[in-house]
Amino acid sequence: MDEKRKEKRIPITIALSVSDLYPDDVYGSIDMSSPIEVTDISSKGIGFLSDAVLPVGFVFIADIELDRSLPQIITDIRIIRSSTAGPGMYRYGCEFVSISPRVSKMLGDYEARSAGGGFSTND
Repeated sequence: MDEKRKEKRIPITIALSVSDLYPDDVYGSIDMSSPIEVTDISSKGIGFLSDAVLPVGFVFIADIELDRSLPQIITDIRIIRSSTAGPGMYRYGCEFVSISPRVSKMLGDYEARSAGGGFSTND
């Protein structure tokens, strides 16, 4: 995938659950029961793989666990791009819709901590 983010992407394996998926300006939802594999995170968004076909422009409420020592992040994320990633798999790029200054600082601290070699948070 071509690099589109201005912020540094941090390779990561994290837990992500989706509470609801809805278009930005329409009421209703899409059932989201397919697994999501988050591949990277930055201070502005996340990248993930899934076998679900998800429309660009849709927003979902995500529960992100960066590390067991950090509080979970619950935020809205908008899908801004998608591409195929192999048979039956799709790669998505998403941006955080609204993020508090506290969460933004936590992501910055996490990035600084991970820059020293990176690690998997599912250890």
